[in-house]
Amino acid sequence: FRFTTYLKRNKSGKQVRRYATWTPPEGTTLAKARKLAMRAADTWEEEVKAEYQAHENGEDYVIPPDKRQDSFSKFVEEIWFPLEINNGDRKPGTVTFYRSMSKPILEYFKDACLQNISATDIQRYLLYLRSNDIRRDRRGMSPKTLRHQYATLKLIFGNAERRGIISNNPMRQVDAPKLSKHPVDALTVQEARSFFSVISSCPLDFRCMLQLLITTGIRRGECTGLKWKDIDLTSGIIKIERNVTYSSGNGIVIGTPKTADSIRTIPIMQSTLKLLQQLKEQVKEQHPDTILKEAFIFPGEADLFTPRDPNAVTRRVKRFMKKNGFPDLSPHDLRHSCATLLLSQGADIKSVQEILGHADASTTLNFYVKADLRQMQAATEKYAAAFNL
Repeated sequence: FRFTTYLKRNKSGKQVRRYATWTPPEGTTLAKARKLAMRAADTWEEEVKAEYQAHENGEDYVIPPDKRQDSFSKFVEEIWFPLEINNGDRKPGTVTFYRSMSKPILEYFKDACLQNISATDIQRYLLYLRSNDIRRDRRGMSPKTLRHQYATLKLIFGNAERRGIISNNPMRQVDAPKLSKHPVDALTVQEARSFFSVISSCPLDFRCMLQLLITTGIRRGECTGLKWKDIDLTSGIIKIERNVTYSSGNGIVIGTPKTADSIRTIPIMQSTLKLLQQLKEQVKEQHPDTILKEAFIFPGEADLFTPRDPNAVTRRVKRFMKKNGFPDLSPHDLRHSCATLLLSQGADIKSVQEILGHADASTTLNFYVKADLRQMQAATEKYAAAFNL
């Protein structure tokens, strides 16, 4: 079908017209095609006239959201992701994370029109993610990943709404998936005693790493990002100023810690300081002509000035835990262990918050503080004693 519309006459009296060609969907009967063509022609004519009028007035014409038919996948890949995520302001790890999160979303909504996706469609998608068909092990997506999927969708549709591309944000009618709480994975006091006993037989560099992880609560990327200049052996403090990440697209990247509060100075135990001093002397003997100030404490295989892959640290820690009969814990679980052990020994919440680099003490409280029956009994006994009850 060929569309044409009259706009006005120019200064010479000639008619100004616009033309367009419209093709009906395959398999449509002639009668239905004519009806569809008439509707399409009305919409097209309205948009053309509005666009022409805006041009005459020196304005930019913006198609109203209810008139748009944008491809969802095209919006995500050509607008949202490059302009909001991979725009140079976010860390490589964050870009990789959202690329991973958007992949199943694009696969599911690949042919959908952005403006036509409803709250019901999104609820069906989240239900699909819970199904047994989503993963090879026939298990649904974990609650945590499901929550990440919800958050990613919220970012996508929120961005489309701010740009005026959609008038109704369907995410406003979709509740966030519930995130079930479970105790953090951490070593008990008795397991920690065994842990400190066993690591004494580890190679010195690995022993230093394990002891740093469990006694300072630093993240694995913060640990691999440590340089010798960050350790003050005299004052017994350590500065956390960088973080190392790895992704398949970017390789090893040295950046800043997770948040502004993660850039911190924390104390080190004397036993850990002694181990680090021994390691430093060992490195000096092996590299007598090297100035260690800018060298990494836990370097990669290339040289002393290249950090270790944090994923390699996780694999080594897990092998160590399995070999020695400990629970299957990761470096981040040793961070959890540090927090729970500090609190069990009477450390105050604020100190633990600062050591871990949490932005808010409520994170420390909600995540780690768990009163057991003995603690509750001790508390009530102190109460009774105070009032002679």
